[in-house]
This record gives sequence, structure tokens and C-alpha cells, in this order.
Amino acid sequence: MTGRRWVPRIGWALVLLLFAVFVWGLGRRASLERTGDEVITMLFVPSVEQGTLVQRGDDFARFMREDVGLSLRIEVPTSYAAVIQALGSGQADLAWMPAFAYVIANARYGAEARLQVVRTSELYVVVVGRTGDGEPATLADLAGRAVAVPANLGRGLRERVVAELDAAAPGWIELPAADDKGAVRRLLDRRLEVAAAVSGYIETGPNDLVGDGRKELEYDRPGTMAATRLLFRTDEPAPEDVTYYHGCILARTDGPRRIEELNGARFAFSDETSTSGHIFPRMLLDRHRVSLGRVYYAGGHPNAVQAVWDGKAEGGAVFFSPANATQREEGLVVGDGRYLILRRMTDAKARRDFLEDVRVVKLTDPIPNDLLAVREGFPEEIFRRFKESFDRLLETDLGGEIFFDVLSAKGAVPTDDSAYDGFREALISAGVDAEGLLEAAERRLEERRREAESGS
Repeated sequence: MTGRRWVPRIGWALVLLLFAVFVWGLGRRASLERTGDEVITMLFVPSVEQGTLVQRGDDFARFMREDVGLSLRIEVPTSYAAVIQALGSGQADLAWMPAFAYVIANARYGAEARLQVVRTSELYVVVVGRTGDGEPATLADLAGRAVAVPANLGRGLRERVVAELDAAAPGWIELPAADDKGAVRRLLDRRLEVAAAVSGYIETGPNDLVGDGRKELEYDRPGTMAATRLLFRTDEPAPEDVTYYHGCILARTDGPRRIEELNGARFAFSDETSTSGHIFPRMLLDRHRVSLGRVYYAGGHPNAVQAVWDGKAEGGAVFFSPANATQREEGLVVGDGRYLILRRMTDAKARRDFLEDVRVVKLTDPIPNDLLAVREGFPEEIFRRFKESFDRLLETDLGGEIFFDVLSAKGAVPTDDSAYDGFREALISAGVDAEGLLEAAERRLEERRREAESGS
């Protein structure tokens, strides 16, 4: 009898002990998750294929777990609105997001900017002369003559072109110009004083009105391209790290060539909450007093490009960036929204025809690159460990591949909230209702949720 009583007593003691351990474990897990020491939830805005994000997210998490013992839970929300909501509710600790989403997350929930994405812009430099008899035909013809050089030329590009001119044209004289377009304008307007002009150069579509000073001036003065010619172009680009990008206005080559010609036109923005595909292009159009006709949101950058190509819209808005080394290896010369259409094509002639048909008319003002934001109250010590491990990751080949595949970038540099004051001012001055745009996006998100629930 005594033994029978003793056995259940031990059993109940064991049960109570296990229960106490379980309760302690739950409390310990909650505490760790609050500090981010055990699990850090990091979000990526969906910008590439889901499979790529999942694979690279796993690689990211594996490295950080092995490096400093931090566990990352990688998630890909369905929209900017979902990212902001997650940071505000504490369901996410870190999020890679565009500037537009960040300023709202900061205003609503106190999210803080910590890292800004850095991309490499690979630019060439050209020397341009006038066409016609007796005009310089080579760099050697510029010896002792004046050359207009833009003040905003990057250091790497400037060093290259100065070295070329010094070697080929001894005694050449530098005349300052404000920018690429200004240098070409001086070449055409001051024929007796200026023999050539220097310009940064981006390889773009054949009919684009952006990419170098000649094309930019062609926008204002048709005939500029015919009146000038290239005397020299660097063989290799000079990489420059940039923390901004642009949006752009697209049109068919047989359609509008100036944005003022889009008055009353059908127009396709990529998405209502897209900075490069709506907000900044809208600001550009408003600044030029363009009143559009039928406006619709195409549901993504490739859809906006397709609408222009098909003639369903006379103009469209997408992101703009030069082609990177990987894209050039694929045989492509553009890295903007048109790339998303070009990469689906395998025929070289079809690609050429497409670029002949659809051109970039004008760029928007610079837009800050995407950034990493942390939720309000995220522990500084945990972020320090994350940042140190992140820096070590980027020093590896794997880290470079991960970051390029996920964010088309080479790395990220420290930033803070003040870096986005100019962006906020631009939105305010343009009368952009950021909150209203987000609320519309949230309504669409909720509608999709209800549709998914009703279909399940």
C-alpha cells in the first residue's frame, strides 16, 4: 500500500516540475523575443520572385545564426502597408523598405532608419564635338583649344577624361559648365570659343532623351544629336556608389517627345504607392502643369511598360537606373522598367525593336534608395550585433550575391531619420497625401485578405 501511494506522489511531482519548466520556458521565450535575442523578424518588400527571396533569406539567416547566434525569421509581406503595420504592431523588428513607406512608418509608429542601400552606378564619359567640315574629329584636334567640362562630373570620370585629354591634346583649356547638358549647350552656342564638351554617359535606348548631355539637350532643342558627334568614349565604366535612383516618364517613340504633350493623354502609373512609378513622376508632371486624361494604375512596373508599348497608354511611369554589369552580360543595355520586359525576350531583333519603340522622355528628381528601418524600442545592443554580422556578411562572396539578388545592391551604409527630411519636404510641397495613398493600399490589402479567406 505504501509503495502504491509513493509512486503517484513521484508522478505528480514530476508533472508539477515539468509544468513549472514549461511555464518558465514560455516566459523565457517571450522575454527573448521582446529583446530580439532569440528571434528577429526581418521583412523584405516583395520586389523579386518569391523563390529567390526565400532562398536568399535562408542564406542570410544561416550566416547570422552561425556568426553571432542571432536567429532571423525572414518574411515577405504582400504590400508596403503590411510592412508598416508589422513594424507598428511589433510583429516585425527590421524591415527593408522604400523611403515612401518609411516616412509613414516613422510618423505613425516611430520606426527609425538605420541603413541605406548603396547601388553601383556604372558611368562612362564622352567628349563631344560639332559636326561639319573643319570641326575637331579626334582628341588630338583639341590641343590648345577650350573644352567645356561639367562641374557635377564624378571624380572617377573626371580623372579619366582629364588624363585622356592631357595625353592626346596638350594645352587644352578647361571651361566650366554647370552640368552635362550645360556643357553641350556651350558647345553649340559659343562656336568660336568652345571646341568640344565633356559629358557623363549612360548607355540607354537609341531614342531615349536621357543618358548624356546631348540627349538631354535634344529634349529642349531637337536637332542636337544631328549637330554633334562623339569624339571619344571611355572603354570601361567608372563605378560610382549612389544612394539614390530616379523614376522616369515613358512614351512610344512615335508618340509624345515632351511631357507637356501628355496633356489630356491616357497615362499608366505602375502602382499608386510606388515612389518611382507614381509619386515622383506625378510631381514632375504637376511641375510642368500637365493635366492628364484617363489615369490608371497598371499593377506593377512591367505592366506600365507594356501599356505604353501596346498603345493602351500614351505615357507611363516606372523606375529608372542604368544597366549593371550583370544586365550587360545578358546583352541588355537598360536597367530601368523596360528591363523587366526585355529579359523575357530571347530574340535580339525583338529586343532592338522594343527599344526602338519605347523610350524614356524625362527623369524625375532623385529618390532616396531603399533603407533598413527598425521598430520603435528595438534594443540597441541587438542591433549592434546584427550590424556587425551584416558587415561581415557583405565582405563574403555569398553576402554580395544575397544582397544583389534581393535588393539589386552592393551594400548599405549607416543613415538616420534626418536623411529623409528633403524627401518629406518634396512630398509636402507637391501636395502628395502620403497617408491617403497608404490608406488606399491598406484597403486593397484587406480586400485581398477577405477574398483569400472566402476562397479557402
